[in-house]
Amino acid sequence: MEMNGRYIINAPRDRVWAGMNDPQILRQAIPRCDEAIRHSDTEFTAIFSFKLGFIKPRLESLISLSDINAPNSYVMSAEGKGKLAGMAKGRANVTLHPIENNKTLLEFHASGDMQGTIAEMASKLVTKTAQKLADDFFARFDEVINKEV
Repeated sequence: MEMNGRYIINAPRDRVWAGMNDPQILRQAIPRCDEAIRHSDTEFTAIFSFKLGFIKPRLESLISLSDINAPNSYVMSAEGKGKLAGMAKGRANVTLHPIENNKTLLEFHASGDMQGTIAEMASKLVTKTAQKLADDFFARFDEVINKEV
């Protein structure tokens, strides 16, 4: 699965960068995220559930940041597992660009792979759900990052 996205966040790049590196802000922005546990400056675990058609899998994902070029870009890698969800791996190149009026253009290119019951049942639905999750996440992130001011 491959996915690209461009989102305008209504906050300056430094605040967006801080939020994208804060597990508690990410927890609030990830739809149905139950918990976010920081292990280090570059690793945390997120536990969340999502709706995939009539199935509601729960995932525990280890998220790692690398190739960090603060406050411009990083690579986010995630590896998740869950009973019903199976295994999921993903990687996203995230870039932040300051734009006029103290806003930030966030661009990403992500790729991922899923194995297990859900992947076997509904690969097209997985891609559609992933895009909806990304759209929901960035809309919520914009709200949360501006509420934290």
